[in-house]
Amino acid sequence: MFFQEDGELPHNTVIVTRQLNQMFPNHWIGSYGVLPWPARSPDLTPLDFLLWGYLKTVIYADPPVNLQDIKNKIQAACDILSEDQIKAATSTEFLRRLESYLEYNGDNFEQFIK
Repeated sequence: MFFQEDGELPHNTVIVTRQLNQMFPNHWIGSYGVLPWPARSPDLTPLDFLLWGYLKTVIYADPPVNLQDIKNKIQAACDILSEDQIKAATSTEFLRRLESYLEYNGDNFEQFIK
């Protein structure tokens, strides 16, 4: 199993990379990880192209009233994600996006995916 961080600047700090090296020795993917992650990788990250948009749609369909309400809505939305949805995002869709990444030579490509 590998841990993948998303390349956000705060995730590249020394303290974070040390922690990742301790928790996932030789098993994490990131900008400065053992396995480098390509630039502009949000197009390749299932959390970015599946989960965050889905959660925002579900959670804000009926705007939350407080922090606990947001937490409850996130939990409920994650509970109804099907195994098929997760598999589709982490295999089929990921491979499709990886092919686009290669086709566009590592440039942003999400606007070309249909």
